[in-house]
Amino acid sequence: MDRKIISKIVKASGISAGEMVLVHFWGEDADKEIANSFLAAVAEVGATPVLLQQSRSVNRDIFLVAEESCFSEQYFDLFTKFDAVLDVFAYRPVILGYEIDREKFELYRRYMAQLFSKLMTCKRFTQIRIPTAANAEESGLDPQDYIQRMERAYDVDYTAVYEACRQAESRFEGVNKVLLRTGEDCGLTFELTGRVWHIDAGDGDLPCGEIYIAPVEDKTQGTVYFDIFYLDGARYEHVRLHIRDGQVINSNQPEINAFFERQPQENRIVCELGFGMNPNVTDLCGYTVLDEKMCGTFHIAVGANHMFGGTNEASDHIDFVGYGTIAL
Repeated sequence: MDRKIISKIVKASGISAGEMVLVHFWGEDADKEIANSFLAAVAEVGATPVLLQQSRSVNRDIFLVAEESCFSEQYFDLFTKFDAVLDVFAYRPVILGYEIDREKFELYRRYMAQLFSKLMTCKRFTQIRIPTAANAEESGLDPQDYIQRMERAYDVDYTAVYEACRQAESRFEGVNKVLLRTGEDCGLTFELTGRVWHIDAGDGDLPCGEIYIAPVEDKTQGTVYFDIFYLDGARYEHVRLHIRDGQVINSNQPEINAFFERQPQENRIVCELGFGMNPNVTDLCGYTVLDEKMCGTFHIAVGANHMFGGTNEASDHIDFVGYGTIAL
């Protein structure tokens, strides 16, 4: 990822002059130039950059010998002083990637839990997946295809994306119920009373570009159609989901039915309605991080939504992306 794109990302995250900014970098020294570029971009806007690197190899060496006394409350309190956190990962965060003694691993796990509990108290927390071959592994895409798609999605006019999101949000001002029409004859109604729309235009989970809301959990009713439907690593076509009182009750695909039958009730609840707003995501590829941001698409999700205004706590949050029209 080149420095111009990194500079655009940092500015879009909302960082301003005089702020204290933690660049929380997940990667080895071989990828440290990425972290250095973020530090420079933070300084460029007049903010104070501070680096915390989470290298798997270094963490292995530390936690093989670390004791409980190494990480006191005083240490973790240091991380409450930041105005913003840029959580930048060149590979999947938190995973240690090495076998160590169980007692030492538990210390590592507690360290991460305490660290994140402090980082999440900062005013802004932005997650940034770097287009690397390591990150491509979770996408199911060819690494080069992944890198090209991600770089395009990042290289947008963030001001224009925000304005498009703001205009889309304003369309729903004062609207308590919407109808999503999909396929030839499918309709899904959502109750929105008391819920708030959110804009993701660079200050949340990147790549960005969507508006989304947590609909009232037990009020979603009807049927929704998807030309292409990705679930649990498999691709399906011409899928219908039937939803009653907010829960997915069945589908026209036996494998999808079997998946939902294995889920606890809270993981079958329709928890989100959203619309993609990123003009540089131009086709569906099966990687939700990109697909749900594509202009002209909607997405619904099942599972947890307590983190953005809902009441459903669940072990998963799974998005499904499709094409449709909305009626107010």
